[in-house]
Amino acid sequence: MKDIDIEDKLCTFIKDFSDDLCCLQLLIFFSRHPNARFNRTAVLHALAAKQFDTGIALKRLIEKNIVMVYPVNGITLYALTKEEPVHSLAAQLVDIDQRQWQIILGHILDAQGIP
Repeated sequence: MKDIDIEDKLCTFIKDFSDDLCCLQLLIFFSRHPNARFNRTAVLHALAAKQFDTGIALKRLIEKNIVMVYPVNGITLYALTKEEPVHSLAAQLVDIDQRQWQIILGHILDAQGIP
């Protein structure tokens, strides 16, 4: 995969839809399972973060139409959206290597004013 710079679509996607660590972790979780559906308990336990923070991040991703809600037999399931280009951009997150993640996170932290 080519180097990612701040103008790249994938980096812009990450900046636009992952403005906090829990959102970013959830986005990566769903990108590893782009066709799976999970109940709320599974999503909340998927991360090592506090469940309250994870719940807020899940709500934000739903509001941004990155994660979709599917009611099935009285159970609410969550999955990565099938809408393009969001689905394919999210699916590309698993192809980013450690060095590229460091660059991306550096840009996000710089944009937020965190040294």
